Amino acid sequence: MFPFPNKVVVGITGGIACGKSTVCKKFADLGWQVVSTDSLVHQLLEDDQEVIGQIVNRWGAPMKDVHGNIDKVQLAHVIFNSSTERTWLEGLLHPLVRERWMSLVQLSSYRKFVVEVPLLFENDLDALFTKTISVHTSSCKQITRLQERGLDHDEIIARINAQMPVEEKSDRAHFVILGGGDLNFLELQIKNFLTHL
Repeated sequence: MFPFPNKVVVGITGGIACGKSTVCKKFADLGWQVVSTDSLVHQLLEDDQEVIGQIVNRWGAPMKDVHGNIDKVQLAHVIFNSSTERTWLEGLLHPLVRERWMSLVQLSSYRKFVVEVPLLFENDLDALFTKTISVHTSSCKQITRLQERGLDHDEIIARINAQMPVEEKSDRAHFVILGGGDLNFLELQIKNFLTHL
């Protein structure tokens, strides 16, 4: 059952580097409240001493940088090279993140939300949303964007393979937005979605 009566909550998902954040920014420009689960993960890794302690207990002191914070590069290296370790971390973080974003939506006076959830379909969260959008782009465009972020070939492949294929996400979503074109085309697609909402 949809848990947010009298609110419209759109789930934004899609593959890595497909343009989810840009889509969310466009919704924000139209007056929607945006929640990024990636940002909530970063907050937990920086502020939640229980989470930090469990990560260090599992993988040791090298997980902390010189400032005592979780070293996200080191963490990514571990979880993208082991599905077992990635599953463990997701089991730790995902319930906390879900609790935070759902609470944000429930307590807010806003009525229209987009929630960016990269693993929306992987975690079968469809029922929490009024509608779902998958942001889709070609694998070539994904690889180019990830190279521009400084990732090497092996890191790129590991991250892409850690998620459900973008084609499958697009098949499961209520609506697909193509994230490989220019911003005007993106805005047209969002306006088209809103007319069907």
